[in-house]
Amino acid sequence: HFNPELFADPAWDMLLELYSAALTQRKLTVSRLAERSGVPMTTALRWITTLEREGLIDRVHDRLDGRRVFLTLSDKGERAMSAYFDDLPAGTLFL
Repeated sequence: HFNPELFADPAWDMLLELYSAALTQRKLTVSRLAERSGVPMTTALRWITTLEREGLIDRVHDRLDGRRVFLTLSDKGERAMSAYFDDLPAGTLFL
């Protein structure tokens, strides 16, 4: 479902956070995603760029505050995450 390199560093954690946010209809800012992934902002920005280049996430500028950027899974990212979880064997424990 994914480029194997995305399972290194915080990329997978970021995808999980964004998938959870999509399921609960929450918006995550760049800084919040960095915080939730437990990495410094510079590391987060590098991986955000990689995920964006892979077509898995989108940056959405806040219409009310031009300085703020939200991150969301792209359609491709949502499909990939859904397919990944759909393909897990029944009874797989995911922590």
